[in-house]
Amino acid sequence: MSYSACFATGNIELGCAASVGGVKSIIVLAGSITGATYDSDGALTGVTGSGNTYTFEVQKQTSSLIETFNISLENGTTFFQQDLTAVFNKIDIEKRNQLKLLTRNRQIELFVTDNNDTVYYLGNDFDGGYISAGTGETGTAFGDRNGYSVTFTTFSKEPMILLGNTIANVFAGSGITNN
Repeated sequence: MSYSACFATGNIELGCAASVGGVKSIIVLAGSITGATYDSDGALTGVTGSGNTYTFEVQKQTSSLIETFNISLENGTTFFQQDLTAVFNKIDIEKRNQLKLLTRNRQIELFVTDNNDTVYYLGNDFDGGYISAGTGETGTAFGDRNGYSVTFTTFSKEPMILLGNTIANVFAGSGITNN
């Protein structure tokens, strides 16, 4: 039995030590994407759809994006789970109200920019993602965080999609308003 279609087709090189960790910002789509275009490498180059985007800024060195590869040899299945943990400092009414709305949403599509300026599109499969966990904390000592920590979870058939363009170019002419 041959699985040649699943063999590697290139090398993974060590490369330069030129990356940093962490999340810079999150764009939440209040709407839907109805179509997408990709380049030959699978990078997202454009979308069509409707709605508005909202940018959620996070303090550096507080938030992270983790993708888990889930493979079952017994069942012949593979899927990918993305968990974005976003930290928002200082509990206030505006953050409370936005997070309250998002906890009730079952179709959150996210664009995440990391500290290398790489942008990831999450929620493209299975009708987007959702908030799977979160806390609001006042802290104890004066130096403790007062704020929210929220986990967004998405599932997909393929690994995270990277953008082959800037966010502005991906949304240009899409019908989606980038706020």
